[in-house]
Amino acid sequence: MFKGMPKAFWIGMGAIYVWMFVCMILEWTVPGFPLFKFLGIPACWIYNMFIGCYVLNIIVAYYFAIAEEQREAVVAAKKKSS
Repeated sequence: MFKGMPKAFWIGMGAIYVWMFVCMILEWTVPGFPLFKFLGIPACWIYNMFIGCYVLNIIVAYYFAIAEEQREAVVAAKKKSS
């Protein structure tokens, strides 16, 4: 199913899952971390809602777009030289 997936896919998925595992480990090990108040709201809302749902996914999507353009340029150069 995942055979032949580009490296950009694995890097993007790795970034998202590393973020998730880091947050999960912090929530398990730091007492009261998810409910720590930051700007009057629980910290978990900030690091999950804003960073995890928006910022990180926008960065990964931008990286996917750039990586695909570079891959297409390499493929076109190979076809042109052949």
